[in-house]
Amino acid sequence: MKRNHRHHPDLAHHHPVVQKVRGRWVWSCECGSASCRTDLSQLNWHQVVVEALRHATTIAA
Repeated sequence: MKRNHRHHPDLAHHHPVVQKVRGRWVWSCECGSASCRTDLSQLNWHQVVVEALRHATTIAA
């Protein structure tokens, strides 16, 4: 018997993405939230991941 597996997106939680943009590590989320881009201080990858994980622990409104 063939099963149809459907992907149900998780709409209750945030799923930020970390990426390097113009030499700076940043995170962004589909909800529209993102790391601060006006701050000129350079955050390392670890710091940006921690910020993204903090955002991911919040429940989407």
